[in-house]
Amino acid sequence: MWFQWILALFVRSRRLPRLDLTAVSRMRYRVLPTDVDLLMHMNNGRYLSYMDLGRVDLTERTGLSRALTSHGIHAVVASNTMSYRKSLNLFQAFTLESRLIGTDERAFYIEQRFVVNGEIYARGVVRGRLIQKDAGALKTTDLKAVTGHDWTAWEVDPEIAQWAEQFRLPPRMAEAPSVWPAPSKSAPSSSPRR
Repeated sequence: MWFQWILALFVRSRRLPRLDLTAVSRMRYRVLPTDVDLLMHMNNGRYLSYMDLGRVDLTERTGLSRALTSHGIHAVVASNTMSYRKSLNLFQAFTLESRLIGTDERAFYIEQRFVVNGEIYARGVVRGRLIQKDAGALKTTDLKAVTGHDWTAWEVDPEIAQWAEQFRLPPRMAEAPSVWPAPSKSAPSSSPRR
């Protein structure tokens, strides 16, 4: 993956045409032996690694990466979700599609799809935050001064906003104890038989 990162950051994205902020980034890949699990299809965690590469391409080609870095701002993943529909098998070619799909007060959202011959095999949605050195997490309103775009008008779909709220954790400085609720009465009470 390190080689893929270097290739994405310094070679591939710089050779491709610039993208508008609402455009779809498309990158072609092939499932490598280092990507597969014992079932010889791409490991579920590897999808997330490829999604990192897709976001690198998207931010580089839209010019966001340069604008943010020049102000000491970097993007981090706050939460993500994945849905798997079909397996990507060893040596199978696929296209990773990435697109900014909206913002809320504190985050931006990117949808990413794993596509084979025009068919979606897997889909992920990422909620990202922007962190500035010595200032902490930024609000979406802070981005206008950095990028020249009004990000507050680009609202994310209500269903995605609901997902983000459902899985939101307390802020970094707040308490977040790990307390599990009691199992429901309908939960199985013994271990499965072997």
